Amino acid sequence: MIRDRQSTAYGTAYQNAFLRRGSPPGSPSPKPCCYEHPRAQPPSFFCCCYSCSGGADRNASLLAAVGVCLLVLAYTVLGAFLFMSLEGGLYDDAAAAAAAQRASARPAGTVDELRAETVDRLWSITENLNILYRENWTRLAAEEVLVFQEALFKARGSGVGTATYYRNYHKWSFSSSFLYSLTLITTIGYGSVSPHTAWGKLVTILYALVGIPLMLMYLSATGDVLARCFRKLYGKMCGVSPKTFQCPCTNKVRVPVTLCLVIVLAYICSGAVLFHRLENWSLLEGSYFCFTSLGTIGFGNLVPGQRTEEISLCACSAYILTGMALVAMCFSLVQDEVLSLFRYLGTTCSKSDAKLKDEEGS
Repeated sequence: MIRDRQSTAYGTAYQNAFLRRGSPPGSPSPKPCCYEHPRAQPPSFFCCCYSCSGGADRNASLLAAVGVCLLVLAYTVLGAFLFMSLEGGLYDDAAAAAAAQRASARPAGTVDELRAETVDRLWSITENLNILYRENWTRLAAEEVLVFQEALFKARGSGVGTATYYRNYHKWSFSSSFLYSLTLITTIGYGSVSPHTAWGKLVTILYALVGIPLMLMYLSATGDVLARCFRKLYGKMCGVSPKTFQCPCTNKVRVPVTLCLVIVLAYICSGAVLFHRLENWSLLEGSYFCFTSLGTIGFGNLVPGQRTEEISLCACSAYILTGMALVAMCFSLVQDEVLSLFRYLGTTCSKSDAKLKDEEGS
């Protein structure tokens, strides 16, 4: 163990607290860390760089990130066609359209009145069918129940019971199946939509086993690429370039944690405004939905597609796919900041201990 004394740029000498070991023959010479570089500023968490790394840059390239993104899109489209073919036969489009039209034309009343009207109509259906055929009675009764549910949701006016409606009478169109596939591999899982057939449940398990690692690969690759591009953009905006660093061992521009938080909050607010226009949710409900979606919480009490189904579902899919990449970028930037803080604290404590030992020895 050898302790060196080096002169800083300010003319003062300090004792290097890092313990050095001999390198094996033929190994590359390690780069000096920016905290112990002879031309570096005094150690500070607010210096221009984080640390140095003697290894090669293992960050994902832009081409690899684009390739993984296309692979995720293709896999999600494949899942959309799979679930649409497996689960699509459980929904009667004509009955649902008639139920929605009849419910929208009926004025909203109390819950007791709606229930009483539904019971009367069910009795009328039974009375009009002199000979009860199971298929005819079931079809007409299902239409009346759909009308009752639509009118009940309209009377409540708060979206309560939407999850139950979607679970039993979900329309497996391409857009809704695409959103289901996306929420499956992102582990959001709203819970408002689930497969009913045995093959659908089996395919869900197999699809998630492959899709979840693929999504993690997508987040890792796009997060690294976006973080690197954002550092360059932030450096140009602030007039900082790697050539101006006094820490020659690195070329990373520090991005404040507060800026990352502002980016995430701005994206959540933009989503709140988007779903306020599409779903007529309040800004608080839209922010709540966006936060639980990007955080992969997915309670499922708010489900898009109630007013403009195709547009809302497509917008929700694009919002989630883009937002999770943005969150991965901010997480990568914040991770560098946190690691930098701990490295600085460790370096400061080591040098403080070395100084105390030096003073005790003298």
